[in-house]
Amino acid sequence: RGSPTYITENTLASFEKAINQGVDGLEFDVRLSRDKQLVIFHDSNLKRLAGKNKKITHLTCDEIKEVSLEQNQTIPLLDEIIPLIPKIKALNIEIKSDWFFGGQGMVNPLIKFLNKHDIDDKCIVSSFNPLILWRLKLQRSQTIIGYLYYRNRLFHSWSNLIWMCRIRPDNLHIHYSLLDSWIVAWARNKGMKINSYTINDKKVFNDAKINGVFTDNIEYLK
Repeated sequence: RGSPTYITENTLASFEKAINQGVDGLEFDVRLSRDKQLVIFHDSNLKRLAGKNKKITHLTCDEIKEVSLEQNQTIPLLDEIIPLIPKIKALNIEIKSDWFFGGQGMVNPLIKFLNKHDIDDKCIVSSFNPLILWRLKLQRSQTIIGYLYYRNRLFHSWSNLIWMCRIRPDNLHIHYSLLDSWIVAWARNKGMKINSYTINDKKVFNDAKINGVFTDNIEYLK
């Protein structure tokens, strides 16, 4: 989400700070406004970062742009990230979804964004919601997909395995505490790249034999 230790997460200033700290890429979250615009924001509502108990999906794009976050930062639109893309090697767009059948309205606007800006050589689209990834892959097969491993369900290993067999993602994104699990070995054997979140510990970082790391602790790990 940029460099949240220094500047409010998921803001343009935070992304710029992360780039200046030497990151290879950026990861952020997207949600849909009431008028069907993609905005960069993690939470479903504004309470944590703006002190307002209002949902992103209930606000128009113009209303969202008027919201003042911590450190007087504002919520960017997805299109506003484009000037930063030449400065990085990788971009990870995480589609947020608050329930299993939610978030489907983001697929078509995201496809339009990807088609318009031609960034497939450095962009991964990820989500904890397999239905969204499935639909995106069906409609735009060239999209690089990152399957976010969801462990808060019964028999999570087998549930995630079934969905990965169905979706056939290019990447498995999994919490670092599960890097020694059989599902990681299986995914690697199937040709998936393994990326892990959120690694903020130097020893964990050094010991992780994986393709990519999501971190908030940029300077410490580098």
